[in-house]
Amino acid sequence: MSTKKVFIELVEYLESHKDSKIGDILTSEAFKDIITAKKNTTTVLKDENDNVIAIFCYYHKQWELLKDVEYGTKVSSATGFNTMCKIGVNKWTKQHNDAKKAKAELLDQVASGEIKPQDVAQLVNDIDRKRDTIDKENMPKGTKETPKV
Repeated sequence: MSTKKVFIELVEYLESHKDSKIGDILTSEAFKDIITAKKNTTTVLKDENDNVIAIFCYYHKQWELLKDVEYGTKVSSATGFNTMCKIGVNKWTKQHNDAKKAKAELLDQVASGEIKPQDVAQLVNDIDRKRDTIDKENMPKGTKETPKV
């Protein structure tokens, strides 16, 4: 069983606070931030001349200014830019390729007796969780708050 993408951050937070009291978790600012609806009505900010100046990076989950962070072009998008910065695209692609390879290897490991069939579901869940983790190494400068135009 894999965790739905929307719950990954919450599950990671709860796992890291296993020994905490439920009341402490529920009243923590970090927990409230995780469960609060994000109010992004757009993922792109434009200047008065309709030029894109910032994009909410799908991978890093932060606003990034185009003057500071490199974005690839995407002809099929309304803005002409990809929804992830180039660093994010590379990491997202690598993580998804690694997950696909790891899942394919599970069948061989079951067949060879290295792992038990009943362990496969948890291993797939672990692979999916790792795939969906944001790699913050070399993360571009950005902000969680919408930049002022």
